[in-house]
Amino acid sequence: MRRWFILLLVLIMVAPVAAQDATVSIDFPYAVYDLAGAVDVFGTVNLPNLQSYYLEVADYAQPVDSALWTPITLPSRNPGTGSVIARWDTTVVPDGVYNLRLHVILTDFTEQFDVVGPLRVANQLVRLDGSTAPIIAAPTVEPQVVEPQQPQEPTIVPRPNVVNELPIPVGGQMDDFDESAAELMRAAGMTWMKWQIPYVIGDDSLINVARDRINWSHEQGFFAFLSIKGLKDELAAQGDAYYPQYADFVGRIAALQPDAIQVWNEMNLDREWPQGQIDPRQYVELLRQAHDAIKAVDPSILVVTGAPSPTGAEGAFGLDRVWNDDRYYLGMANAGAANFADCIGIHYNEGIIPPNQQGGDPRGDYPTYYFPLMLQRASFPFRSTPTQFCFSEMGYLSPDGYGELPGGFAWGANTSVQEQADWLRDAIQIAAETSDVQTRLIIVFNVNFTRFVDGDPQGGYAIIRPDGSCPACDAIGSLRGAG
Repeated sequence: MRRWFILLLVLIMVAPVAAQDATVSIDFPYAVYDLAGAVDVFGTVNLPNLQSYYLEVADYAQPVDSALWTPITLPSRNPGTGSVIARWDTTVVPDGVYNLRLHVILTDFTEQFDVVGPLRVANQLVRLDGSTAPIIAAPTVEPQVVEPQQPQEPTIVPRPNVVNELPIPVGGQMDDFDESAAELMRAAGMTWMKWQIPYVIGDDSLINVARDRINWSHEQGFFAFLSIKGLKDELAAQGDAYYPQYADFVGRIAALQPDAIQVWNEMNLDREWPQGQIDPRQYVELLRQAHDAIKAVDPSILVVTGAPSPTGAEGAFGLDRVWNDDRYYLGMANAGAANFADCIGIHYNEGIIPPNQQGGDPRGDYPTYYFPLMLQRASFPFRSTPTQFCFSEMGYLSPDGYGELPGGFAWGANTSVQEQADWLRDAIQIAAETSDVQTRLIIVFNVNFTRFVDGDPQGGYAIIRPDGSCPACDAIGSLRGAG
């Protein structure tokens, strides 16, 4: 008995103090609690932009920020205040000392957390009071339970009958549902909408997120392009076992009738792929399984490879952290990526001169600065195959209407909104006229983002500017009739 009393004192001394948000909190169990059996977890999840939440645990000995968190409940979308937010079956984890974390995902894919610990699971071990049987009872409270809505049969909006009038089909990446933005896109002749959808193991609510974006795109008269990227930490933890899980997810998305699915994003960076594991051969195996799952459901869906980030940074940071995009494209080609995709993805987003130029950039002559060279750089490794290419991001950064750019993006400070508009128009025309590279689709990055803080100037890439104008829509629209 004395040894458990000493353990209790140690746990109290080292227990973390978790700052709780009034709208996201675990209210019970309390820290330094002994648990067994099924435990009702009380808490508050009360956010207007709630997407889903679930509970997860990690070994208490691991630092909270770097711990390997294991989900222990299915995702829920039902808000609550001082209510039972989940039931934790403690028998699914070995006896031991844990942190319990409430993991909340919002509709903009940001996350909030609340952590309680240490909690000691003791289904087989002798408990702190010397007993072995009883289950901890939840505190007596009157929870304010929000009744879940009755499930409805999912609806699928049929694909639209869209006629392209531009030299190449063009779309734009969307941040949210915005009918005025959709109207401007239609006026420009755009026919595609791109959305980014995360994949989180066990979070089936993301299927609904994808369905809503596909349906809304179709309702607005656009084809739906979904870029689907998982969490690099889950990939690192699962290894090869991750691939069939991701493939199953994109296969389920395929049943919702999107028009294109992009498999991952910028997988040549450790920001998007596990550090020390960057390897195009691994990526192509993920691509193969995803491609087969998608095509088994609907062969008409366009499968697009993830687009490597345009970069020459491997010499500075090492291959554990980054591969130059040309090296990565070559590795993809050698691993057979063209056999498992309808389109090879390309990003171009750092231009500061007209897209017809192949020299004269004040930063130097690195190929990724120049639109024609970027197109050749991506396509060259695939020259022996009849491969098509899709710009899943093409954009020009302008600070007009926002102010000073963050330091890492100061290179775009002198680009005006009118130059952004003209250069997007001209790049579309150049891609259409480049006969030795078949460009199938161009997605403009982006349409209606507004974020311009904390080193993230995505609003500066938006073609809809802070004053609501869209010069790029007019410029791109001037190409209508050439499709």
